[in-house]
Amino acid sequence: MEEILSPTPSDPSENAVHPQTTSLERKRSSSSTTAATASDKSVTETSATDGSATLNSHFQLQGGADANDVYKWHEKQTRRQLGPRSHTYHAPANQDPIITDMKAPGGFRRHYLQHDAVTRGEPARQMPTKSFIHFLGIFNMYEIDNFAGENFKSIPRRSIVVPKDLQKRRLSMADTLGSRRYFMPGQELKEDEEAIEEPEEKLSFGKAVGMLFKTFIASGILFLPNAFKNGGILFAPLFMTLIAVLCLHSFLLLVKCRELHPGSYGDIGQHFYGRWMRYAVLFTIAISQFGFCCGYCIFFAQQFALVVDSLGGADLDKIVWIAIFFVALVPFTFVRNIGKLGFSTLVADLCIIVGLIYLYAYDVKELVLHQDSPLPLRLFNSEDFGLFIGTAVFSYEGIGMVIPICGSMANPKQFPRALTIVLTVVCALLVSFGSLGYAAYGDSVQTIVLDDLPSGTGGEKAGKNAIQLLYIIAIFLTTPLMLFPCIRIMEQVVFRAVGDTSTGRVRMWKENTVRIVIDLAMAAVAYAGYSKLDIFISFVGSFACAPLLFIFPPLFHLRAFPHQPLWRRISDITLIVFGFLVFFYTLVMTIQSFSRKE
Repeated sequence: MEEILSPTPSDPSENAVHPQTTSLERKRSSSSTTAATASDKSVTETSATDGSATLNSHFQLQGGADANDVYKWHEKQTRRQLGPRSHTYHAPANQDPIITDMKAPGGFRRHYLQHDAVTRGEPARQMPTKSFIHFLGIFNMYEIDNFAGENFKSIPRRSIVVPKDLQKRRLSMADTLGSRRYFMPGQELKEDEEAIEEPEEKLSFGKAVGMLFKTFIASGILFLPNAFKNGGILFAPLFMTLIAVLCLHSFLLLVKCRELHPGSYGDIGQHFYGRWMRYAVLFTIAISQFGFCCGYCIFFAQQFALVVDSLGGADLDKIVWIAIFFVALVPFTFVRNIGKLGFSTLVADLCIIVGLIYLYAYDVKELVLHQDSPLPLRLFNSEDFGLFIGTAVFSYEGIGMVIPICGSMANPKQFPRALTIVLTVVCALLVSFGSLGYAAYGDSVQTIVLDDLPSGTGGEKAGKNAIQLLYIIAIFLTTPLMLFPCIRIMEQVVFRAVGDTSTGRVRMWKENTVRIVIDLAMAAVAYAGYSKLDIFISFVGSFACAPLLFIFPPLFHLRAFPHQPLWRRISDITLIVFGFLVFFYTLVMTIQSFSRKE
């Protein structure tokens, strides 16, 4: 039996009878060192005296076909020793895929495609995503860490070990079969190695469209039906469309300036006008994000109070509901690695989408049921249209995402097309939602359209409470992310002003103190504007959003391209004048409305 199981040719000339190929290496458990395992190893790793290897198939051995049953019995016994899973397990023939590739969807197919390209001497194929969670990168935190192109990261990217030689580095970066080796603090590198930051993945056209769409569709859409009441059923859609066109033009101007001087929004301003312009841009970004979060705090407090009251809870003062929001928010603002909150954006967006579908369906239902009822719809509201302008600008405020998404695209030349598609769809969505909401409820429409949902019967009451809870969850999960750029800017300003260079835990607790102060300031502002949410939203749109949208980009474009045609210069100046009109006129209108409205 031993002679049959391990027939090793003694004469080197016998190797010429059999084809010369490379034997396959199989990993076997060291604990199964029985005579049968040793015999099997002698078959699979047979070597000739001249160092060449033979095939591991027993059919190419003398008498192998006659002893086929013996070999099958031996293989069966070996698999039993390895366990029941071995019956369905077959190790890869050449190279084992790394565990990160195996965990990805279609990991084995991915491994084959990449390995096949490498064997043919071609660059390894770039896969759309690295895993299913990475597929949800459309909801990732890259745009928050790089809001307006600024580096707001509290946790730096990991460093990887790469060859110093650029050609070898390109090959190592293209070869995704091997796992990357990450640099650890205190680790010693070889002479031909160095550590660099792990590169960010480039966005495809589809993913860029998805991220842009997510940027412009938020909970602010719930204020539009009341805003259309302030503007008028004819004036509001026309002006919303005009704002969309001007925003698209302004965003593209900023992209052109970035092509001339790559950098963040503030870097571009500093390059053309000096450091003061960078401070102006950062201040406006911080104020806009802070204003959004104050509005979200008011929204949360009002809707949470209504839900609790409808369920038979206590009727408490507004300060209690704001305090609940503040206490729940503080732990989230302590998070340094904002990527840990990435999944919350997915949940928030799903809540918003479900809520929008429900509201659309109910608006259509109201119009069908009351189509014969006279609704007091104004074509143009001459008294409150200033409030509508501020809210319209507020609805399109997404310029903070333009630079990071454009800079992250694999083909930045496709960004104008992606932005045009997104703004067209967003404009249609905003106009239709605002018009339907105003037409369904008329002048009785509430500041937040959720308040117009009926709650008479049990089913209607349950549906209203469910939608309110969905938006409460969405608002709460969105607020820490929206506040993050403001927190990072204020931390840099405070610590630079006091000259604090502390590190470690001392620095961490000082930062936590600053974050608590910002949360307190947000709660205080929300308390002051609790009963005037529509005016507050318009104020944020006119004071903070208008400069970012309509003033800074054309100002930068004028300085970046001084020899452009006259009509282009006139268009830039016209946009700047429009921005200042929106800023000052709507600011005065909102202040007057704030002072006279009870």
